[in-house]
Amino acid sequence: MIAPAGYGAITSTGTITVNLWGHLSGGFGLGEGARCTARALEAAGVRVQWRDLPLSTHVNDQPLPVAPALRPAAIDLIHTNPNVLRQTDGLWQRLELQAPLRIGFWAWELEAFPSGWEPGFAGLDQLWCPSGFTAAALALRSPVPVSALPHLIDWSRADRLAQRRLSRPPRLPGSPFTVLFGFDFWSTIGRKNPQGAIEAFQRAFPRQQAARPAGAAPLPPARLVLKLSSANQFPDAAAGLREQAQADPRLLVLDDHLSLQELDDLYAEADVLLSLHRAEGFGLTLAEAMAGGLPVVATGYSGNLEFMPPGSCELVPWRLVPIVRTEGDYRQGWHWAEPDLEDAAAALQRLALDSGHHRRLARAGRDALRQRLAPDRLAAVVRQRLGCLLRQAGRAELVRALPSDAPLRQLDD
Repeated sequence: MIAPAGYGAITSTGTITVNLWGHLSGGFGLGEGARCTARALEAAGVRVQWRDLPLSTHVNDQPLPVAPALRPAAIDLIHTNPNVLRQTDGLWQRLELQAPLRIGFWAWELEAFPSGWEPGFAGLDQLWCPSGFTAAALALRSPVPVSALPHLIDWSRADRLAQRRLSRPPRLPGSPFTVLFGFDFWSTIGRKNPQGAIEAFQRAFPRQQAARPAGAAPLPPARLVLKLSSANQFPDAAAGLREQAQADPRLLVLDDHLSLQELDDLYAEADVLLSLHRAEGFGLTLAEAMAGGLPVVATGYSGNLEFMPPGSCELVPWRLVPIVRTEGDYRQGWHWAEPDLEDAAAALQRLALDSGHHRRLARAGRDALRQRLAPDRLAAVVRQRLGCLLRQAGRAELVRALPSDAPLRQLDD
């Protein structure tokens, strides 16, 4: 039963309190997505109470803030997908939803509405998601308003990475041009497309230089770093990728769990991040790389276009194709993108051969992120959506508790 929050849900200074439920200690994508939402709420002046939902399938090593005693909250915001709540033993039972208002935050990657997610709408007043692409798909069936709130990345971390990259010495002659690719097996091989990344790399940097056209500039040596997450839970699939990598000594497989510092070391050492995904709800790794000054080559399709305008990265052409085999929630016969591997290989070569282009793309990507994922811009989205929620019928007591100049009263910020 949902208990009334009353005036205790808003502090004497007019700050609204939100319980944020999510995989907040998780060292994986959904966990970082929830932490991004915490940043956006706090940037909007919201008091956030972190309510962690750790998953046994992943490492939960991210620190949580020291929390004072819990206060009554006006809103419960549940930042995880309904299939995760439904399929994870005991997870739904750990939710203690007592606020009078409720928001869901779902991530989804296809143009079609996800099959079987409709029960997740029960009790929601709003639904948030990380991109306009995802919002369009979820709105197909949603009985409540759906809004895009792009992820507010950790800008202090991104700035440190950018400074590291700017201060690193030039690549020495003979040292490898490093392409970085990473994915979590829970995100599915089909969607993340590691085989496509390997093939595009090998087309860009053939092992025999004789394959280069006459008169073409010689390519530098190159390597592809494959960062795999959750490999121990998908042993057959991981073994297949390792076997593929063993056939080419330039392919380096890393499958240990890395700390944020160790991940940033990979970003700092790489020359380009490659993502030949077939669909993304947002593309958090791509956003982190661009914000840190690392050029990106990525499929020009789906949620990553939220922060990837033309000229900010190498966008790879694609064609829409049917999914051949059901994998997770991605059903056979639905559609996603097939990236052009030849074009991706050409983009990698441009970055390897033209240092000026490499520097320009690094700057353009960071500038695009500074504009599109700026804290004040995303805070304004939060204030708009929460203000609309509080203005609906039956919530007058919450609005009356706000001072006349409270940000949440202003719907035109």
